Amino acid sequence: MQTGASGDMILGALFDLGLDFEAWRGSMASLELPGLGYSLTRVSKQGIMATRFHVAAPEEHGARGLADITGLIGKSGLPERAKRDAIAVFTRLAHAEARIHGVPVEQVHFHEVGALDAIADIAGACLGFAMLGIDEYYTTPFTFGSGTVPSAHGALAVPVPATVALTEGFPCVRTGLRGELCTPTGAAIITTLARPLPDGFAAVQERSGYGAGTRDFPGIANVLRLSLLRPISPTAGDSLFQVECNLDNMAPELIGYAAERLLEAGCRDVWQEPIFMKKNRGAVKLCALADGETLEKALTLIASETATGGMRWFPVRRCIAEKSVGAVSTKYGEVEVKKIEFTGRAAPRWSPEFESCRALARLAGVPLQDVYREALLQTAGKT
Repeated sequence: MQTGASGDMILGALFDLGLDFEAWRGSMASLELPGLGYSLTRVSKQGIMATRFHVAAPEEHGARGLADITGLIGKSGLPERAKRDAIAVFTRLAHAEARIHGVPVEQVHFHEVGALDAIADIAGACLGFAMLGIDEYYTTPFTFGSGTVPSAHGALAVPVPATVALTEGFPCVRTGLRGELCTPTGAAIITTLARPLPDGFAAVQERSGYGAGTRDFPGIANVLRLSLLRPISPTAGDSLFQVECNLDNMAPELIGYAAERLLEAGCRDVWQEPIFMKKNRGAVKLCALADGETLEKALTLIASETATGGMRWFPVRRCIAEKSVGAVSTKYGEVEVKKIEFTGRAAPRWSPEFESCRALARLAGVPLQDVYREALLQTAGKT
């Protein structure tokens, strides 16, 4: 998130992602929050089109406790999953506030986050995720601003104590932008439902939605992006991991032995690439293709069998040709050939098999390339 998050930005992004506004509003009516109105507006933020969600709520005095809010949510007609998630968000908020103020959870009274619009933001976001069928969440690092903001407890430094408490254990980034970028409501929703995006996470991005914030910042779009992802299973189809390391201090025979061990461990392919490292020193990059079940074995082998100081791995996809075997008659004898075809991408091609050509070349006492050429000639027009 480049400029933080709030409840209304999360909802704006959900609607931009495709959440049905009328169906959502119909479900929200069961919360019986008096006098609320909801609206959507399309806006441009630094050239990025986004959806601005707004809750119109009557002015209130006083504060609600956790029991008041959970009771309100519990008796509503929201889907059970949305109720469960919304109550979990408010419970996390209550524990954060209790720790900050040094009081039991039962004595916590929400001010800003207990107002009708904040309840609508939290319950509405949980409802939106449930309606879209999203059940696994990841988040990029939180973004914080600077300065102070007014509150029921007086002026508070940004990020406010509740946001700091809620985002403990999550990666965070400080910026020079003035004002509150991440609100307690936004932090509570995200940290309750999501976990930090892990290293090496691989997914196919299906679509994205942008929720607009109310403020404008020079040179940066104040939007929150939600992306709907389809995880890539490393063991499904041809989704693999490429594992590699740079070696500039190993004898070639030791690298060769490590390559043999990787193949024995189940790697789909292993190869070496000549590279130049710092000071233009020649080196070898040892690479392997491993599926999800073999990845840890490959990493362990590279760590134990090579002198590398570090390894890399990342997801890769393969496009594999359809292969079939045939034979052609030449003046030197019959040669085995392999048909290689990338359906819909290129015309089929035939490739002479090395061992078959090698045997005929030795038998006839002719150059190997002559047998190759003759075999290729005989494959012309072959389908």
